[in-house]
Amino acid sequence: MNEKRWLWLILAVYAALGMAYSWVVPLGESPDEVDHFLYVRYLIEQREFPVMQPVAADNETMEANQLPLFYLLNAVITAPFPMTASADLPRNACFTFDPNDGGRAHFYLHKAAEHNPFAPDYMAFRVARLLSVALGAVTVWLAYRLGRRLAPADKRVGLLAAGILAFNPQFIFMMASVNNDVLTAVFGAALVYFSVTAAQTPSLRRFIGLGVLVGLGLLTKFALLAFWPLPLLAVLLNVGNGRIKQTLQNGTAVIGLPVLIAGWWYVRAFRLYGDPLAWEVHLQAKGSEVLRTAGLTLADLGEFVVIHFQSYWAWFGWLKIQPADWVYALLAMFVLLAVGGFLLVLREGYTQRGAAKVANLLGFIRERAVITAVLFNILATAAIYASLLRYIQTINWSGYQGRLAYAAAAPMAALLALGWWRLTRFWRQKAFGSLPVVGLLLLAVASLVQLGGAFARPALYMPPVHWDRVCQMTSARFFVEAVDFPPTVAPGDSVRVSLGGYGRDGGTATGEIALLDWEGGLLDTAVLNLSWPAAAPISDTVQLTVPPDVLPMRARLAYFFNDDTVALGYLKVAAGETAVPQPTSTVSANFGDQIMLIGYDLQTEADSIRLTTYWQALRPIVEDFTIFVHLLDEAGNLIAQQDAQPQGGRYPTSIWHVGEVVVDERLIKSDAAETAVSLSVGLYMPENGQRVPLTAEGQPPGDALRLPLLYESEP
Repeated sequence: MNEKRWLWLILAVYAALGMAYSWVVPLGESPDEVDHFLYVRYLIEQREFPVMQPVAADNETMEANQLPLFYLLNAVITAPFPMTASADLPRNACFTFDPNDGGRAHFYLHKAAEHNPFAPDYMAFRVARLLSVALGAVTVWLAYRLGRRLAPADKRVGLLAAGILAFNPQFIFMMASVNNDVLTAVFGAALVYFSVTAAQTPSLRRFIGLGVLVGLGLLTKFALLAFWPLPLLAVLLNVGNGRIKQTLQNGTAVIGLPVLIAGWWYVRAFRLYGDPLAWEVHLQAKGSEVLRTAGLTLADLGEFVVIHFQSYWAWFGWLKIQPADWVYALLAMFVLLAVGGFLLVLREGYTQRGAAKVANLLGFIRERAVITAVLFNILATAAIYASLLRYIQTINWSGYQGRLAYAAAAPMAALLALGWWRLTRFWRQKAFGSLPVVGLLLLAVASLVQLGGAFARPALYMPPVHWDRVCQMTSARFFVEAVDFPPTVAPGDSVRVSLGGYGRDGGTATGEIALLDWEGGLLDTAVLNLSWPAAAPISDTVQLTVPPDVLPMRARLAYFFNDDTVALGYLKVAAGETAVPQPTSTVSANFGDQIMLIGYDLQTEADSIRLTTYWQALRPIVEDFTIFVHLLDEAGNLIAQQDAQPQGGRYPTSIWHVGEVVVDERLIKSDAAETAVSLSVGLYMPENGQRVPLTAEGQPPGDALRLPLLYESEP
């Protein structure tokens, strides 16, 4: 098979894998993909560019600060297709970035309609993904061309470069998503390749083309600013030929054209944000979630190397799905061997004598041009990593991702191909030449299978989105994801409890779901037998009964399996039909527009005071407030106190219904009770002691209601 057929075969296999990845991976399940697509949708619907706001919640898309070309291209391609469903998918509350937590891999919750490839609600999103696959093919072709420039006399280096890039599983994964890193990889490869050709065979037409490429790159991603010096270097390498006028024209083309093409955007950013790169507003919107809180250390650099390497080759989803450790070991071995081979190439070029030092860099290529090609590929790789190291001085581990270096993905593939080719010559075994390509292809196929299992189908999520999330792994490797039960029951009611979860591997488990009172005492229990297939969500249901004589309380549900205890949540056992309690003394004390103290009963004895308070919820309450009752003397000094949640914790404020009257009784004992003149009553947050503000008739604004115990004498 000739060279072109091999290249077409590589491109065809890449395209097939790209489309398969695009289908298997649910929409939005690559980093930031939803926000990138929301940018495209905003352009189509609003016909204007989004503006980045410093508060994250105020943004239509968290990518609003990004350069526009990728999104404009996608808007043109996807505009004819319907887009009736919201692309802003709901988050999966059980998601964590820990790949070992055993939970489900998806960052978002998905609808069954997404399974239909022709569903109109998602057609535009899928077309955008296919455009990315096509752009990835262009990058693979450019990697081939760069490899050919490195070794024009041996076609295998170009094919090896194309195969290394095309079958990098992470590259396929990213090129099958909607992300501006896709177009960045294209322009990064193009800028290096055409800088090499312009340096080798200069012409004004080539430098004009380079200027246009730089301008388009500067409208794609800020990382490509690091590549702008490459065309300038191509100009400088031809300064010595005596044609000053042509040199000036070439320099003007690679400096002036980018400014004309892209300058308007940077002026817009400066006018909007006071910063042509919109960097500060980007950091404000991202907030502490991505900002580095301390200086970059050697330990951070070590972590960067590991995470970056792994996610450059194979770490999928939102950094959730990984292959086995031995896969990374083999990948590291390949990279180290290829780098070693490349160092041999450089050593051979350096140790030549006289004119051969330039003419015989590789030992078999007698062209000065190869030096230029090697130089530009090295500089492109160095530039992107210098930019990335500067980036992670501000951004935490989220900036370690391998995809952030994909602007230099094609140059790096070409350099690795050259190094590997040199080793195969050393071993005199041609069969070794194709080993990385075959290995990466097998890994790409295996990763596709792994992704299919991680993103379980046909049910992309289960149970329904309205179920309460539990998110806990059991020792049986069953991930309890969510639970559904009624929030309020009455004594004697039957309680239907549904448990949903997921196991990466098939298994069975027999446990119990228990209804417990507020102190942990058992009210009822039911056996739950679970059996689940690998990588498929399941749910099952049991029935429990609330004892008819139980007091009103906040009860809780738990799943017990062997030594596992999985907390499933709380439910309210409400009181039956009873008369509304009537206090002997009425007040109107409003605590934070949440709870009203409507009255109280008071009994005093020699060494104790019994206070019964009557509270009413004004609106739904989220917090569990603590009620405090303080006994004060005439000077306002504390004599004794009773701080506790309502009814001793049995009936906390978070389960009160609007309008419900709750009675709370306190007995305060003290030898100095007879010296007390008043009680101070109020509410506070138990975690920080912050009191709830009070508004009451006849009392200045404060945070405690004063209840008199004795009539004070007239002055």
